[in-house]
Amino acid sequence: MSSEYFGRGSGELYGDYIDFINYVFGFDGHNENFFSLLPKLYKPEYKPLESSYVALIDGKLRAAVGAFDHEIMVSGTKLSCRGIGNVAVHPNTRSKGYMRRLMDMALDDMLRDKIDLSVLGGRRQRYNYFSFEKTGSLYEFAINDDNLRHCFGADRTAYHTVTLTKLNENDTAMLDNIEKLLRTQRYSSCRPKERLYDILCSWSSTPYVVTKAGGFSGYLIYKADTVFEMVLCDKSDFINTTITLFDQFKPKKLTVKLPAYEADYISRLYRVCEGYSVGPVANFSVLRFRRVADAFIRLKATYETLPDGELRLLIHGRGGDENIKIFVSGGTCGVIGNDDATYDLEVGHIDAMNLLFSPFCPGRERLPVSARVWFPLPLWLPRADGV
Repeated sequence: MSSEYFGRGSGELYGDYIDFINYVFGFDGHNENFFSLLPKLYKPEYKPLESSYVALIDGKLRAAVGAFDHEIMVSGTKLSCRGIGNVAVHPNTRSKGYMRRLMDMALDDMLRDKIDLSVLGGRRQRYNYFSFEKTGSLYEFAINDDNLRHCFGADRTAYHTVTLTKLNENDTAMLDNIEKLLRTQRYSSCRPKERLYDILCSWSSTPYVVTKAGGFSGYLIYKADTVFEMVLCDKSDFINTTITLFDQFKPKKLTVKLPAYEADYISRLYRVCEGYSVGPVANFSVLRFRRVADAFIRLKATYETLPDGELRLLIHGRGGDENIKIFVSGGTCGVIGNDDATYDLEVGHIDAMNLLFSPFCPGRERLPVSARVWFPLPLWLPRADGV
């Protein structure tokens, strides 16, 4: 009789675990490997097995699911997140239900631990089964030299008011500056100082420090002609920083990805870019709708005027039913529990995700006019915090 173990991993499996997930994902372990792709998670000192679920059949790894914690601060509310990564099943043991069993264990533990939000990458329908949906709003802008030449001239040296320098792992002063800057943002990822450099380098990206007149002015994350994250001390430096980056690296096309709440940046690039698109950010599962919707509607109110109104939703979520009331009144907004049994709309988990957070949702025409303006709420997770 074979022996089976399904549950949390342990440190002695580290070598086998890294080899296993590299093998399943087709990485050679040298040029491509999880350790270099996501050092913030897979360095031995970060104990990745304690954040993973494994299937051991006769002592051999046959499936694994990573479930890694982090936190975000949104409009003064700290939301707990747990990202799912390295979902791996050995080719010889597929279709045995191992992935489903581990994923269900991971979601059950999230509910037990009162996790607000989970995120992962992967195919939409594959993870719909586990309550995840592609949602959130990502604005993507494409900029070429012609755009900048027509808008700012062929000689753009007057716009080179900032300097971009690759961040050094040992530059503790700049890392301190970045950490302090993040804490001042209306949306910020709570990134531990000891992991900050590794987080900024996630997905083989390169972080750059932005300086102005010799002083710290912000940072950005860059890879493959794409800006994935830019946080500046002075938002008026955004266009000059973008121009400086383009002229320094000379891409054929520069892509800038922005969250919906950076409305000022979006409005500036809108008239400059060659083209743009709006689509989902990632696969999310909101496990505590009231808390997450409350934080993000208050974030939206910082950059848009929201009309007064209220909407009562009965949501049949993965973690159970939530009867909530979303309201805007005289400049105050939020989401509270709906104490009476009445509601305006009853929705399941996936439909609620789309209704509240997706950039496009046909079901919104059923809503009152005021609520149509509120949504989508600007659900977001920076790429560097993905797993």
